[in-house]
Amino acid sequence: MKLGDTITADPCMLCGEIERTVVGTVGRGLKPLTTVLCNGCGLVSHNPLPTKAELDAFYTSDYRRNYKGILKPKAKHSLRAQRSAALRAVRLKALIQPGSRVLDIGASSGEYVYMMGKLGFNACGVEPNDGYRHFGMVNYGIEVTNPKLEPEAFGAGIFDLITLNHVFEHLADPLDALTCLRRWLAPGGLLFIEVPNSEGVQKQRGNLFHYAHVWNFSPATLKATLSRAGFEPINSPQCNGTSLVFKASSNPALGHTESLSNLATKLRHQLLEDQSPVTYFVSGAPFRRRWQRLLRNLDEITTTSRFESLRQMADATLKQAQHAARLETSSQKASVHQPSHQQTLTS
Repeated sequence: MKLGDTITADPCMLCGEIERTVVGTVGRGLKPLTTVLCNGCGLVSHNPLPTKAELDAFYTSDYRRNYKGILKPKAKHSLRAQRSAALRAVRLKALIQPGSRVLDIGASSGEYVYMMGKLGFNACGVEPNDGYRHFGMVNYGIEVTNPKLEPEAFGAGIFDLITLNHVFEHLADPLDALTCLRRWLAPGGLLFIEVPNSEGVQKQRGNLFHYAHVWNFSPATLKATLSRAGFEPINSPQCNGTSLVFKASSNPALGHTESLSNLATKLRHQLLEDQSPVTYFVSGAPFRRRWQRLLRNLDEITTTSRFESLRQMADATLKQAQHAARLETSSQKASVHQPSHQQTLTS
């Protein structure tokens, strides 16, 4: 089997098409991994798809070891997670009421759950990896459990906000999981999902796909997947690309996939032709990535050395994110009220 081959597979969960194009034959670490693109809608996935039992075993014990080579995060990993969590917490807090019940699925080492608690919400998490789950509970004093994603794991109508940050692409059966999430949401509750965007990505071919990412979404295929499960994106500044907030739809759709055939053609060209080793090298991306990584490493060494504990660092990170958000809001208000040059001349 080679790149560009056309094969048949089980019907696509979005459009029912059985024809696929092979867009990857290796994953990260140059391990054999067949990745295919649905010719009907552009949804990208593994072939064959791993079973739920296989993924449960992988995330319980092997994922963190394979992905980061460790069983619990280093200080620099905690800082990265804190910065991401702080931006996400500040971004989403305006969408729910104080004291709302928040569930973070795939809570990792618990930074987001901790920060939502600091902001006054009743937050808890779900994390399958034993090492990271215990790390979060010990270092942040948060509630993180490991129930299976089944309808009865939580009661009906419990949570005002459920978040999956770079988790949805890992699930064995996204539509089945969405059925659980919809049951757990309270009336009017919101669902936040962020996944990597497969559209326009520029990476070395060997790093495009890896075993942990069963599904590779574009904005259109992500919305179509949620639509099939009875969700619609809300119209909010908090929504863009493949980082979206959804609410239960009053008129659940079967998923509008008719317009996705052009996306399939576009992604096929991107993944097979625009992603060649020569194209990647000429783009300058390898050099930019190395420079950015060097700057990031220097910043992380400096920042982590200033704090005696992870909680202190998390609190400072959250305050910094809140301050940045206030400055941005003030800037936006000023730009709205500031008269334009033309207005000044004509007034």
